[in-house]
Amino acid sequence: TGRAFPDALAAAAAAGQTGSPVLLVQPTALPPATAAELSRLRPGQIIVLGGTGAVSDTVLAELAPYTTGAVTRIGGTDRYDTAARLAGASFPGGAPVVYIASGLNFPDGLAAAPAAARDRGPVLLTDPLNLSPATSAELVRLAPGRVVVIGGPGAVSDAALGAIQAILPAAQITRLAGPDRYATAAAVSATFSPGTGAVFLATGLDFPDALAGAAAAGTLGSPILLTGPAVLPPSVVTELSRLRPHRAVIMSGPAVISEAVLVATRTILAQR
Repeated sequence: TGRAFPDALAAAAAAGQTGSPVLLVQPTALPPATAAELSRLRPGQIIVLGGTGAVSDTVLAELAPYTTGAVTRIGGTDRYDTAARLAGASFPGGAPVVYIASGLNFPDGLAAAPAAARDRGPVLLTDPLNLSPATSAELVRLAPGRVVVIGGPGAVSDAALGAIQAILPAAQITRLAGPDRYATAAAVSATFSPGTGAVFLATGLDFPDALAGAAAAGTLGSPILLTGPAVLPPSVVTELSRLRPHRAVIMSGPAVISEAVLVATRTILAQR
């Protein structure tokens, strides 16, 4: 669904690892732009994330003619269960690393998705204060050697981090965070090597553009950075200068991310 972010946060990491895109739909209708892109892609299968409240059975039926394979739904009782079920389907034999982000807001999970795709692991979601039973059970099943928590204690509390440590006492657990969403995304981007082929920029104020961009970034082994609508945050300027990417992809039009941000990004890239 393009109406909420949690399902696509988990989907972006899984899609990025298989070189697949994330497309958005209305809960009860297939938008013309999505239908046209499905016709162009001719996918071998379509995976729908979320229960019938997120993507109705009507939309599921409308998707069938666009693939020669199956249209399958992966949905749980809530956003945490859906992310855990997707991890189970994508990593039946476990995973070397798991990224954990808040399920109540979108920026940290967006930044996590390309890094998780690069590291061949899923993104699981958590309540800021407590791990859900579905997330806890999936962590036990995945048995990762490394867990990366995205966001500060306001996003994923020390109590939740302690619960992860109790579940996985032998795992290396690290937190990547900054003083705001822009700096946190830059901290995740800092795990990518300089000279990357591309960097994706999306607004830090809304989620739909970056949901699709996160999957594309994961496919290309590129990070996502978040920006304000009119000005590049200082943490993003610093990270762009460090990355020295060959190109930048700005996700959305000038009404969302201004031409001033585009010009500032071009100026930084010209100095590489």
